Parts: sequence; C-alpha cells; structure tokens
Amino acid sequence: MSKKLLISLLILGTVISLATYGVTTSIGANEGGYSNPVISRLAEQFSLEEDEVEAVFDAVHDEHQQEMKAAREERLNEAVEDGVITETQKNALIAKWDEMQEKHEQERQEMQNWFEEQGIDPVKLAPYGGFGHHGGFKGMGMGMMH
Repeated sequence: MSKKLLISLLILGTVISLATYGVTTSIGANEGGYSNPVISRLAEQFSLEEDEVEAVFDAVHDEHQQEMKAAREERLNEAVEDGVITETQKNALIAKWDEMQEKHEQERQEMQNWFEEQGIDPVKLAPYGGFGHHGGFKGMGMGMMH
C-alpha cells in the first residue's frame, strides 16, 4: 500500500471517527491560535505540513456537507412528490436550514472569540467537560444542520 493511500485512509478514518463522536466546529491554527491535536499528530507522524493535513480534512468535510445537502434535498423532493409538502414549503425548509447553519457559524465564531479574550484554550479544556469538545471539524456531527 502506498504511503499516500495509507495517509488518505488514516485521515478519512479519523474524520469519520471524530464525526461519530459528535465533533462540531473547528478551531484551527489559522483561526483561533489553537491547533487540532489529530491534525498535529498526523502531520508529525507522516512528516507533513499541518496546513496540508488540515486542507485534506477540510476537503473531506466539504464533500460530506455537499453529500448531506444533496441527500436532504432529495428527501424533500420525495416529500413534495408524495404530497407531504409543497415546493414552496420545501424551498422554505431549505432556506431555514441555511439560515440556521449561518447562525450556528456566527455563534461558533463568537464563542471562539470569547475563548480568545478570556485566554482559554478550548482544546485543553475539552477533557474537563468544557466547551473544547466543539473544537473539531467545521460543523461535523450536526445532523440535519449541515
């Protein structure tokens, strides 16, 4: 097995594992001064740049987001076809989900800024039941809110 394939599989497996545990938003080295320990460890283990590993995580996450959105829209199209909702209601639902996603991102950013102002590292706080468990991968684990 080639090194690149192994790395890709490890990263994908890690992303899926973290999503399973409900990791929700990202506090990356570029955003809040905190780096994700999984990204750091993978970069160190395979002699890669952290930003390259983070780019792979982000790409996988973005693909997952698009897949979830397409699946949700497909289910809503079926609901329209079955007469459960109208096309107008479907569009309103999609708009509401998008609005809620944006609101969630704004709240995440507010919290991240607050952590920074307080001098709190949420990644270090996570094991103590703090808000650090929200330091994962840009919205993963949010169910229908993707």
